[in-house]
Amino acid sequence: MIRAHVGTAEGTGSAGTGLLGRERERELVASLLAGLPGGGGLLHLSGAPGTGKSTVLRLAAAEAVGQGIRVLSTAWAPGEEELPYAALHGLLRPVLAHAGDLPDRERAVLRAAFTGGGTVPDPPETAAAGLRLLAALSEPVLLCVDDLDRLDAASRDALLVLAGFCGSAPAGSGSVGMIVAERAGGGSWSSYPNGAAVALGPLPDVHARALVARAGRVGGYGEEQLVLAVAGGNPLALTELSLGGSPVGDTAGFGMLPATPRLAEAYAYDWATLAASARCVLLTAALSTSPCTPDILAASASLLGDDGAARAGLAELVARGLVVEAVDEGAEGSRVLFREPLLRAAAVRLASAARRMAVHAALGRSLGSPVHAAWHAAQCVAGPDEDLAERLERLAAGSRSVTGVLVALAALEGAARLSADPEQRAVRLLRAAELACDHGLVDQALRQVGQIDPTESGTLGRALLLRVHDLLPGSSAAGRERVVELCEAARAVAGQDAALPQKLLLAAARRCRWQQVGSRERDLVLRTAKELRAGPRDGWYLVVLSLIDPLSVPRPPVPQPVPRPSDVEGRSLFSQVTTLTVDFERAEPLLEEVEAAFRATGRYGQLPLMLVPRTMCQIWLGTQWHKALALAEESRVIAERTAQSDWAARATGMLAIVAALRGEHDRATECAAEVEESSLRVGQDRQLSLAVLARALTAAGTGRYAEAYARLRSLFADPRTPYAFEQFWGLAFLAEAALPAGEQADARTVAAQVASLTRAGCSPLLERIVAYADAVLAPDEEAEERHRHVLRPGIEVSPLLHGMAQFGYGAWLRRRRRVTESRAPLAAAESVFRTLGAPSRAEQAASELRATGWAADGPSGEDDVDGIAHLLSPQQLTIARLAARGLSNRAIGEQLRLSPRTVSSHLYQIFPKLGVSSRAQLAAKFGAD
Repeated sequence: MIRAHVGTAEGTGSAGTGLLGRERERELVASLLAGLPGGGGLLHLSGAPGTGKSTVLRLAAAEAVGQGIRVLSTAWAPGEEELPYAALHGLLRPVLAHAGDLPDRERAVLRAAFTGGGTVPDPPETAAAGLRLLAALSEPVLLCVDDLDRLDAASRDALLVLAGFCGSAPAGSGSVGMIVAERAGGGSWSSYPNGAAVALGPLPDVHARALVARAGRVGGYGEEQLVLAVAGGNPLALTELSLGGSPVGDTAGFGMLPATPRLAEAYAYDWATLAASARCVLLTAALSTSPCTPDILAASASLLGDDGAARAGLAELVARGLVVEAVDEGAEGSRVLFREPLLRAAAVRLASAARRMAVHAALGRSLGSPVHAAWHAAQCVAGPDEDLAERLERLAAGSRSVTGVLVALAALEGAARLSADPEQRAVRLLRAAELACDHGLVDQALRQVGQIDPTESGTLGRALLLRVHDLLPGSSAAGRERVVELCEAARAVAGQDAALPQKLLLAAARRCRWQQVGSRERDLVLRTAKELRAGPRDGWYLVVLSLIDPLSVPRPPVPQPVPRPSDVEGRSLFSQVTTLTVDFERAEPLLEEVEAAFRATGRYGQLPLMLVPRTMCQIWLGTQWHKALALAEESRVIAERTAQSDWAARATGMLAIVAALRGEHDRATECAAEVEESSLRVGQDRQLSLAVLARALTAAGTGRYAEAYARLRSLFADPRTPYAFEQFWGLAFLAEAALPAGEQADARTVAAQVASLTRAGCSPLLERIVAYADAVLAPDEEAEERHRHVLRPGIEVSPLLHGMAQFGYGAWLRRRRRVTESRAPLAAAESVFRTLGAPSRAEQAASELRATGWAADGPSGEDDVDGIAHLLSPQQLTIARLAARGLSNRAIGEQLRLSPRTVSSHLYQIFPKLGVSSRAQLAAKFGAD
């Protein structure tokens, strides 16, 4: 068996669990083994520690054994570096019994090499004797050599010669293949006729995520992202690193997760073979929060007592390729950078606690930055020190990044440990818990909250504890009394903290939005918010207003001053206001922008607040619903893995609605049931409206319009409940279902009620939904004018409503026996629905179109629609379909509110994209679809 090189396995146990990815390496191994019977071959593997070289060797050995190929292996073993031919002896020992069959000269060479008797032969002579021994075997042989760069010099030189024999396959060499693994790359390995070389780099993201999941060491989404960021695709790090609920430790000072013994062992050889001065400089550079060369040299010199020794140690590290000195452009001096960042964490693990503390003390004295020096000084202080604690708080307030949160968490925990005042200690721990929740690190937040004694907390501490508890799992089920507590706490700390009262009132308003609270609680939140706001267009106040009564939000819903692009918090609030007021055209770009900022800074706990509303926007503004589906699925996964059951339920509700619209009725029903169950569990009754929408759309999609109408009507049963997006969405679908359900009169009552609540200046989508319901439910003598009103230019921005409006108008025209006129809107509706990915709605439009005597594109064309849709914009696709059915440019323009010249311009671009040159060819292409 291959002697495993500790630290390079890619699996999660001692035997590993298989190789993920590495397709190129698999192919090279397969090619080498395929050529072995009757020939030879050579494969060289290189890569940093932990990249999986040994795993590839094990894979090759297992596959070789399965093919009847004999496997001989060797690897570096501690203490054998000074024994000549120790590694070569380990490789050939299983077959040395056949040495008696060799000629006297080769037998004598091997005896002298392995027993030490007589003159030790040189490597070429020993390699030739070893190859002769292998050639005498009656079976093909695969030689597996790990850690070539660490073997004793004689074995290494002999194996290099032997590799040349295998690569060039000289006559009489037998059927021998060889796989060599070492850290260094380059050389002439691929120059041999049968040789190949490959460097194992980082795993791609998809395989890295799979490996983290298989290792099973991380407990949540935020921790998984930290591991992915720190590991950098290194397979060993992906399986070993984790955070869990333990303290973050020394490595947090430079944004790294602590190394496990197995990960540290992968770098132990480098550490052990360094001179003492080089080890000192390496540990100092690893721990230092400043990468500046003068800072590192100054601290190292104070430890070594000699500036020259520090410089010599740094020179050795550079010569060994462990670090590089990078010159800062535009700044004096240079920085010490690690070629392999994981070596930093490994060095910290390999050093003793006493040595680490000595280095921290030296860095605390040497660093010029007070906040960075404070981090190091704090590691050596046992008792309270408020000055150090305040400086650590400033370090925690620095810029955020995916891994920078580790620095902030460690700094806040350190500040709490140094606090003399129990309330200050509690406040700092709560700030850390709040930050951990923001980044999706729930276990860390729970650990920090668990260290707090509520009896030691003052007014600020109790208010912050209330805020943090509202973020932790299980808090959403708290009843109406929590709304009152949040408002009282906001008033109590209004003079002590500028941001905390706003957060408390936003939490209270979200409870008013999703829970079945009464008007008394809603009025309390609004009164408190008015008392504490700086003005009526404060961003946070507008969010509170949007959550409680979105129709009362002033138009346009823009905070004052308008948030700058760099003001992520302000733009996040603005995006929430525009979403809650159904102003999706404003909301979509803001949500996408803030989502990107949250991802860049590792604020994964905040992502569902952006992804769920983005799903809503994509349902109404998207041109193809697969994007909405992907957003809903991702938001549910992140919400579940950050322990936000309320947001997970909302994401599942969005998933149910998208599935219902796409005609995936079983999935929609399943998701709706999950939302209903979750609503009861977390005590948020308002979430049931999402399940109502999904079930109603499923019923309508399967022709059960009476059931669909009854479900949608339930959304409007309580006029005392403030209206929200579910009712406005429901109005569109309720109006659509009213005619086949025979409920036009009742639906008109509902539509009039909603119209009376809206006023001039509401969001464009809201205006269009109300106008659509008005058109669909209008008496026949008024319907045409209202249909034309809803189909005025601009409705194309919302493809779903556009398709519904076109279908409603076309169906009305056909019922009035205006068959010829009905064809264009019905054809447009079918095209829009097919592009969106709504086959049942598209087929309904096609059925109406066939009833006019004009054949529509049938289901047989659905498989190719996506291909054409990728070539054409949504508007071009609609124009192409109408032109394929024979409509003139003028008729298309009238239908789509475009000029004939614009239609002609679009067709001029469409024809070459689809490879056609005439309307007849265009019709044939769509007919073939």
